[in-house]
Parts: sequence; C-alpha cells; structure tokens
Amino acid sequence: MGARRPAPLGVANSLAVPCVADECVTVRSQAELLEALDAARRQDAPVTVLGGGTNVVPLRRVVGRALRLAMRGIAFNHTADGASSVTAAAGETWHSLVRACLGRGLGGLENLALIPGAVGAAPIQNIGAYGRELSSLVASVNAIDLRTITPVTLAGDACAFRYRDSLFKSGAPGRYVVTEITLRLGGLPPESSHRDLSQELRRMGRSATPTSIAEAVIRVRRRKLPDPRRIGNVGSFFKNPTVNANVLDQLRAGADVPAYPAEGGFRVPAARLIEACGWKGWRDGAAGVWPRHALVLVNYGGATGRQVLDLARRIADSVERRFELRLEMEPVVLGED
Repeated sequence: MGARRPAPLGVANSLAVPCVADECVTVRSQAELLEALDAARRQDAPVTVLGGGTNVVPLRRVVGRALRLAMRGIAFNHTADGASSVTAAAGETWHSLVRACLGRGLGGLENLALIPGAVGAAPIQNIGAYGRELSSLVASVNAIDLRTITPVTLAGDACAFRYRDSLFKSGAPGRYVVTEITLRLGGLPPESSHRDLSQELRRMGRSATPTSIAEAVIRVRRRKLPDPRRIGNVGSFFKNPTVNANVLDQLRAGADVPAYPAEGGFRVPAARLIEACGWKGWRDGAAGVWPRHALVLVNYGGATGRQVLDLARRIADSVERRFELRLEMEPVVLGED
C-alpha cells in the first residue's frame, strides 16, 4: 500500500487547482482498498475516493484520508450468445480501455473515445458522447459498499442509470466505491447520427465502422476541447438540460437553440445558452471559458477551485436570468476552503 502522508492533490485533478489532503493512500488492489477503508473506519477518519480526478472541483483542503484508486487489469471473455464480455478495473484509464477493445475488433465504446478519466468513474457519471451512453453497455458493476465495507455486484439495470447520472452519483451518493465494471460488447450497430460525428466522417471520406468512428470522435474532441494535460479543465462543466415543448419554445424566442429528442422531452445544448449570454471565451484572471466550446471552464494557470466555482455560478445565474432555466453542474465539489 502507498505511503500515508499529507499530500498535495494538484496533480491528482485535471482542473489543476491547488488542494491538500490530510493523508493520501494509493490502493492497487481490492484487498488494499478494503484494508484502507477498514483502517479509516477504526480511526473515524473521513474518506474521499479519487480516480483520475477528471470530474471534480477540489477546494483547498480535503479533510481525512484521500484514496487514489490504481487497480489495473482488463479481461476479455466470449459469452454463450456470441457477444463479448469485457471486465476492467477501476484504475484503468478509460481511453486505454476503448483502445484495447477496438484492438480486438470489439465495437461499442468508439463514441466514447478520448474521454479523460478512469474506468471507475465511468458508471458513476454514466459517461456519454456523440450519441451513445455507457449505460447501454453495462452488464454489471463491482463495488465496495461503504456501509458494511464488503464487496457487492450490481447488475446494470440496478444502477439506476439516467442522463449523466446513476445510483452511485445521486441515488446513493457516497455509499459505493466502484472497483470494476463488466461491459457487454458486440450487440449494438455503429452509431454515427450525431451531427459533428457524421460531418467528420464525411470529411474523412470514411463509412461508419467502430474504428473510423473512434478516429472521427478523437479528431472532433481534439479540435474543440483543451487537453487537460496542458490547460486545466474537467470537460463539460454543465449538463445539457432536458425541457418540454413549451420551455423549448420559450428558449427559442430568445436564441437560436437546437434540440434533440430525449426521455422527458428535448435535450438542448447548454453551450448554446451560455454562448448566447456572452460567456464564450470569457476570462477572469486565471479562470475562463474555453473560446472553442462554451461548456468548458478552464484554469489557465493559478486559479483556485473557488474561483472556478464562482465563475460557474455567474454563468448559471446569467443563463437563468435570460432563459429562466437553471443549469446543473456535472463535476463534484470536493473538500473545503
């Protein structure tokens, strides 16, 4: 098990904001995770679990013990009906899993290529991009139940997946630590209906195959989004809201807003609403809004988590004043100032 010591977490979050944990432990197996959790319980110490740190806004201090998940491993198996089962440990890099599957000719994850972060965070967020959500591929999730500190397995349909949400995020927040996911691949046709994706495939002169879709997604993401290794960010900072037909009409009375059918009504791009309020490319000191995508808040170097959150609040307030619609943050706030 890794050394236990007070530790800066600036390099452990993709927003690259300063943060210090009272103690940091790196766990590389389920056994080490159980040991660390049991020790924290005996010491009555708060626990914060970190994967890739790509969907969190840390404040200056994380009280108690921070656990960094570093479990590795990807296993492939064939199922009786000819599909494939892929099991990946929580500490694996998400894009590495996508590449490993494509390398074996397994489609399904290609639309989710280049999403930053670790495998363990994927079901928590129910990550999705370019017309596909992870929930359509999840067979089961292995986790540790923090109430009992015991391993559990939840079938995909028990995870309460919704748009950018799950049992782990809002149904029972803080109860489970995801250790492993099992995906069922091979049962879905290629998905290329998203406008940006279909346009990129036409530019490439390629038909929609898992490999070409992944390549197109990577090109689009690199063109639109900043690399978190160079400019701190957590990707999309706000969820795209789902509205009914009446609300959509009201939004369109104030701006040119596209919409896409979704469960419960129509999903509208939050980026379009933010841009209509004049925030695209805005910069206030070290915190700003990416000039190529209004949904991405960035740390140009030296911003604090509080400064980023203050900017997010100002953006959400202005959107609410203009459109009477409150945007919801995607990342989770960690720690305290």
